[in-house]
Formats: sequence, structure tokens, C-alpha cells
Amino acid sequence: MGAADENDRDGVKKVLSKVKIKYNTLKKMWADMGYESRDLKDALQKEHGIDLEIVKRPPRRFWVHKDTPVELLPTVEVGFKIQPKRWIVERTFAWICRNRRLSKEYDLLPQSTENLIYLSMSRLMLHRFSEGS
Repeated sequence: MGAADENDRDGVKKVLSKVKIKYNTLKKMWADMGYESRDLKDALQKEHGIDLEIVKRPPRRFWVHKDTPVELLPTVEVGFKIQPKRWIVERTFAWICRNRRLSKEYDLLPQSTENLIYLSMSRLMLHRFSEGS
């Protein structure tokens, strides 16, 4: 069985068992609808002490009875809307990919990429610190 055959909800349990060794203070995890499962939420809380919060998209379609008056119909927001928590990840990826070495996966070892991410974020924080003072 290959990695592509495995469900994300099952894979996250394996990843977290390794991640918790290094990052043992992890208490909260945000995920998209692909990870929505009461079993997963309960397992993460019981085994790792992590609270799993699913970030949901706003609803686009509604079922209503055919006799529902127009004034009682729900409204649907049209256009782009920033979703809570999701923008944090996308923004961070954008900051990291500003560094040419991290814009593509050049390195053979994941440890090299991890260290470059630390350098990238340290550089960003130092730059912001020097602007603020």
C-alpha cells in the first residue's frame, strides 16, 4: 500500500506520533473539511492532547421547501471571502517561497529544507524587528 492509497485522516495519526516527539507543546490543530471526523477528533484529543478544529467554508447552497417565502430565504455571499485561520497557512507559505531556494524542492534531505525554513522565518522576524525599532 502506497502513500497515495492512504486516507489523510489515517495518515495524520502516523505523522503526529512522530511530530509530538519534537513538538510536545502542540495543543491546537486547524484542518480543512477533509479531516472532519469525530473519531479523528477524539483520537487526537485522547492520544496526543490536541484539539482539532475544522475550518469550514461558508455554505453556498441551501435546501429550502418550495413554499418558503422569499424574505425567509437565506442569503449567499458572493465573491472572495477570507476564511478564518486558513489565510495564516497561505500567508506563511507565500513568505517562505519568497526565498529562491525554497520556491522549489531542490534539496534531497527533508532536514535541509526544514533548516532553510527556520532560516527564512528567522530572517523575516529579524527584518520586522529592525523595522519596529
